[in-house]
Amino acid sequence: MTHTEHDLRELLAARSEGGSGGAARLEEIVTRGRRIRRRRWAAAGTLAAALAVVAGLTPVLLSGGQGRASNIAASVQTPQGEGVRLAGVRLANVGRKEKVSFTPRSGKTSYRVNCAGPVQTFVRLGDQVDHGRCGNEQGREWSTFGKLEEAREGVTVEVEVFTIPTSRVPADITAETALSREDFDRVLALAEPGPGLWEIAIHDGGVSDRSCSPDICLHSGTLPATKGERNLAGLPNSHTIESRRFKEINKRFRVKADPSGQGSVYVRCEGADLYAFIWPGATGDGVLAVAQPCGAMPVNWDFQSTDGATVAVVPRERVPAGLDFASDLEKGADLAREIVGGLTPTPGNWEVAVQQWDDPPSKVKKSWSSDGKVTFSFED
Repeated sequence: MTHTEHDLRELLAARSEGGSGGAARLEEIVTRGRRIRRRRWAAAGTLAAALAVVAGLTPVLLSGGQGRASNIAASVQTPQGEGVRLAGVRLANVGRKEKVSFTPRSGKTSYRVNCAGPVQTFVRLGDQVDHGRCGNEQGREWSTFGKLEEAREGVTVEVEVFTIPTSRVPADITAETALSREDFDRVLALAEPGPGLWEIAIHDGGVSDRSCSPDICLHSGTLPATKGERNLAGLPNSHTIESRRFKEINKRFRVKADPSGQGSVYVRCEGADLYAFIWPGATGDGVLAVAQPCGAMPVNWDFQSTDGATVAVVPRERVPAGLDFASDLEKGADLAREIVGGLTPTPGNWEVAVQQWDDPPSKVKKSWSSDGKVTFSFED
């Protein structure tokens, strides 16, 4: 890659501080120049994504409960456009390194990491090491994205990536820190494996602004990709029509919505020791739709039509083991209401989103495995 005069002047000025008088070697100038440009590119990209969220903001004021209205736009727009996906991986754990192999098709290869978060992401290819915030933080959905500058057309390469809670990241690594290969290994050594949903998509050309799976980007959903790829979760393309974040558990909350067709309700909780109940409709007077443990992997209910949902999150320990909510849905609803009604509201973080499918219902097919896992297939 080329380097601007400003890059070189910045590097030489940094070397001259302290009066050492040492001359910078050419290879050091080139290496550090790359880091400077990558850091600026990533910072500009992250800022552009955040600004796009704010610029496209359509606040939704929701009734019922003490949640806060979502301030996430329907789609995070990045400045690079969308390229063809070369590779993609989804994981349900943080603190472990993942390797992703792909073969570049041109001299421009980009990546995007989406997280349930909040976490920080670290990406390494050769001597290039990038990092950034990822996931829900301060009421916004952050994605880490950048350009893989060491990728060469036709040469298969392997990207290393991991995510880690911000609390585990050393204090000397900030948004402005240019990282080395050793820094990548140092942070990874501090990581502890744990639950956490995230994904990475690698594209030929620009960073995709449509590649986020709807169960990760709860407050924006996903859109049909212009190149024909589906989201990495294999879920129906959708857009969010109502979403809320809550800071209280042991209480039922009503989320009103007015979808015009099929869709999904997603509930995601902070912490692995929680349990979620979903009742169809904004009144919550009917049968129970879902009763499942809630954590980094969201609980979801796919609906045909609805005017919203009533949702409650409680500590998992307050749900007796082996309790059957499914065989008799009316009895299950009564049991769930009894559990929630016997608890005192306490602090706890969780979120809910109502998404409407953009795929025509006639084109979406569902199947169930023996363990109850749902798989979607789509007709052209």
